[in-house]
Parts: sequence; structure tokens; C-alpha cells
Amino acid sequence: MCIEFNYKKFWITTITTAISWSLVILNYIIRTLCFIAINWIGYATYSDVLYRVTYITFFAQFFNTAFLLMLVYSDLSEQPVSLGFNRGGIPDFNMIFFRQVGNQLVQTMLFNALYPLIEFPIFWGLRELFRVFDRPCCSLDRFRTKKTSINSYISIYVGPVYYMHFKYSAFLNICFVTMMFGFGIPLLFPVATLGFAILYVVENLMLYYSYQQPPLYDEKLDTSVLNFLKFAPLGFLAFGYWMVSSKQLLANDVYHFEYSHETPKTGHLYNSPFTKEGWVQPAWPMLAMFFVLLLVVVLERFHVFHRILSF
Repeated sequence: MCIEFNYKKFWITTITTAISWSLVILNYIIRTLCFIAINWIGYATYSDVLYRVTYITFFAQFFNTAFLLMLVYSDLSEQPVSLGFNRGGIPDFNMIFFRQVGNQLVQTMLFNALYPLIEFPIFWGLRELFRVFDRPCCSLDRFRTKKTSINSYISIYVGPVYYMHFKYSAFLNICFVTMMFGFGIPLLFPVATLGFAILYVVENLMLYYSYQQPPLYDEKLDTSVLNFLKFAPLGFLAFGYWMVSSKQLLANDVYHFEYSHETPKTGHLYNSPFTKEGWVQPAWPMLAMFFVLLLVVVLERFHVFHRILSF
């Protein structure tokens, strides 16, 4: 019995870890495909290319990281609109969700935080390997080469191109995923801090010692990303409200089910924020703050505050 238990535990751990790693690898493939597609389309200025690559890559990675696992495991048959997501077996944020999806999400974010430490030696090793192949056999002299032109020789010894848009999309993905699930999974906050610290240190070292000299960027992308970060607290308040108002997490309401294969009812519907039932303690302060912050973001988006001050 112990052997069988350990065997199943090993395979479950292996599969869940593989799923977490595959999400990070898929994010890398997505960002590469987005970059190729946008360059193929072409835009008038390089700033427009940076802007579109950043946000298209971010939205694709954000959906792949935050929503894909949640939708695969979800069962929304109780909700007024299920959109076909009714085969996962998890109807709400409950113990099963945090045990299955939560664990995989933490593993994914942890691997995502450590990925720059893995990416750097891999690509550094590839560049060194190409340089070794360029030299004559058994030669360590880097000035001996098989190339027939100066540009071909420089292309091997020059560092990689600095893609600032990929860094911004990775930063946004870490921030939004952490804010979205951080209320129910506080471990995501130290993981995100670790990811930001590793990204900061690795990118600074790479800028000084590895990357080619980056072009002079304008402030358009910086300002746009800073403004876009205002939406992250909205995700924290919205998902935090939904978690704290879950009757399976904080209340004693139990909905019985007749068969073991049935998905238990939750009594937690989409329209609850617009009914009296949704404005109960301790959930209503987060819902009120969500609507207040949403109003502030919308008013600022249309420059209402600026017009009032100017008047």
C-alpha cells in the first residue's frame, strides 16, 4: 500500500510540476510569436512596435498564466452564464481550488521568477558554443575565425539585442497575477518580490556586460505602463471580494449533493454584488472600494480631475 501511495504521489507531483513549467515555456513561445507577427505587420515608428508588443504579449501571457488553469478546472454550471465551462469540478474559490490550481499557480510563478537565472546561462552557453565552432579546431584564439567578413565576425561576438518590451510584459504579468490571486494566496507576494529582484539584478548586469547598447527610447511606453498599473488594484479588490464572500471559505453554509460525482452548489452567483446578499460583512468593504477605485480610474482616464483643477 505504501509503495502504491508513493508511486501515485510521485506521478502527481511530476505532472503538476510539468504543467507549471510548461506554462512558463509556453509564455516564452507566445512572446516570440507575438514579436514576429507584429514585426511582420509593421508600424510607422519603433515606439508603436514596442507599445503593441508589450501589451499583446502581456495579455497573451496573462491569460495563459492566470485564466487558463482556472477555466480548465472550473464548473460554472450553477452560474447564469457558464460559457461551456462546466466539466472541471471546481465551482468556486474553495479548498479544492487552492489545493489544485493554487499549488500549480505558485509553482508557475516561482519558476517564472527564477527563469531569468536559468535563461542567462543557457543563452550565454549558446553564444560561447557558436564562437568555439567559428574557430579552427583546438584553437582558443578568438581572433582566428572562419568568417570572411568583419560584420559576420562581429555578429558572433556581439551581445544579444535588448528587448525592453519583453521585460515590461514580464513585469506586468507578475504584478497582475499576484494582485489577482494574492488575497487568497499570500505566498504570491514574496514570490513576486523575488521575481522583481531577480529581474532587476539580472537585467542590470546584462545591460552592463552582455547586451548590445540599447537605442534611445522615449517616455511613451514608460508612461503607458505606469498608467496601466492602476488597473492591478481593481483585480485585487474584485477577486478578493469574491474570495472573502465565498460561502465555502468563511461561512458555515453547506450545500449537500446527492451523488459523489456531482459538483456541489455554492450559492455564490455573479449577480450577488448587485443584490442585498452581496453586501454583507466582511466582504462589502472590498466591494465598495472596488467601485470607488473604478470610478476614480474612469474619471482620470477622461482627464476629469485635470479639467477641474484647470478650471
